[in-house]
Amino acid sequence: MVTSDTLTWQETMNTVTVDCCMDIRIHPSKDSKTILLLIPGVDGSVDGFENKYVTIAEANQKKHCVAVVRISNPFISSFHWESNVRHILDYIEVNKKEVCGNETYDLYIQAHSAGASVAAVIAYKYDAIKRLLLINIAMGLNTAGIIEGIKRFSGEVTLLIGDKDPSLQSAKQIQFSETSQNAQIVIAKNADHDFSGDSFPIFLEAANKYLFKGSS
Repeated sequence: MVTSDTLTWQETMNTVTVDCCMDIRIHPSKDSKTILLLIPGVDGSVDGFENKYVTIAEANQKKHCVAVVRISNPFISSFHWESNVRHILDYIEVNKKEVCGNETYDLYIQAHSAGASVAAVIAYKYDAIKRLLLINIAMGLNTAGIIEGIKRFSGEVTLLIGDKDPSLQSAKQIQFSETSQNAQIVIAKNADHDFSGDSFPIFLEAANKYLFKGSS
């Protein structure tokens, strides 16, 4: 059964305090060593266009028996790009038993656009994060931080970039860590930033293909 939660906190910007709110949906598992976290782009909803994140969560939980966490990604300000992702990572750590039934877990992240940028910058700071799938990463958000973050990340990382996405050329600058396993850039033909139209199934299947390697 999918459970819902709302995470609230405050951020301060130029002495002004802002109330923040993020929607969370949890597809729990009674006993899983893996949690899949789905992070949309900026202002992305918890369900996604045409319920794409619901579809991804249900398909991968059924096939791989993992716990899944979905979030919204509301824009706070350009000073707080990392805030939503850091808060959900802390939330998962605090509530891990309720999410996956275990005290220890491996965290796999699928993130899109600005969400992918933040995940790339900070993932190396979290030991639980083992695999990253970064889809159409917004390189302009923090180019230097993204390149450095991915270089320092020792887990597995896949950048899935549409050949019609404006970040394609910038993403090719990324140098992977020598300790990373199966680090790669995959270019999706005829895919735009949102993987719309005929490329939509590529987005839906990406976690299974690149995070779980299509295993059963």
